[in-house]
Amino acid sequence: MNNLLLNISNTLKKTRAEKNLTLEETSKLTGVSKAMLGQIERTESTPTISTLWKISTGLKIPFSELLSGSQGIKNAVIIDELETVEESDGKMMLYNVFPFNPLTGFEYFYIKLLPGAHHVSAPHKTSTEEYVIVTKGILEIVIGDDKYVLKAPSALSFKADEFHEYNNPYDDEVIFQNIVRY
Repeated sequence: MNNLLLNISNTLKKTRAEKNLTLEETSKLTGVSKAMLGQIERTESTPTISTLWKISTGLKIPFSELLSGSQGIKNAVIIDELETVEESDGKMMLYNVFPFNPLTGFEYFYIKLLPGAHHVSAPHKTSTEEYVIVTKGILEIVIGDDKYVLKAPSALSFKADEFHEYNNPYDDEVIFQNIVRY
């Protein structure tokens, strides 16, 4: 069985048990259907990044906790050996390089966007900030009504308390790092 799906399943079950929540109550908190939550817990469905964000936001747990389970931070990471979460019809690949650590207050993602990728991220908690560093290609980021076009090497930081999009409307792959600070 896929370790990533098992981590997501176990973390969701554990969090629901700790908070004494039914699937129906969890559905109301997260905006994810009761049926989908059940499928995720039984490892019958692979959730999208958007679904994972809804779950983490609704249950007030770090996004990376769903991905990493109890593995903790590694000192050396070979990114190509990490399990990936795919979104945007397989055009977005997210690697959870350094899961959330309460001592540092951040998590670190390595993300690839193939041409045509489009990902909308729901607002995070008011105090959440994102730091995006583009290392290859041209990334289009839309934050609320503002659009930024970042050509590698370039970076952008922003408060992530409103809808934001990561897009690659260009012909070449984009690679960027995303640090989320809580």
